[in-house]
Amino acid sequence: MTLRLGPFALVVLLAGCGTSAPPADMPARTWRYYAAHPAEIETMQQICREWAGSGAAAGAEPAVITTNCRAAAFARSQLQRGT
Repeated sequence: MTLRLGPFALVVLLAGCGTSAPPADMPARTWRYYAAHPAEIETMQQICREWAGSGAAAGAEPAVITTNCRAAAFARSQLQRGT
């Protein structure tokens, strides 16, 4: 039984060895906020790229990051479309 658990335990241990996730202490923003403050879109998208490259599990990303990333991306698309 321990022979079967050995590889699994190794994978679990190595999964925690990625780069640390960036901080997520920020207020939640709407796409309207980013549309009104377009200078903040690139800053938020940089944070989104850091989270994407952090190696953190998909479920470990805080909801505020997911919300802000989607809002910033949508605001950017709306600004590019001119609406």
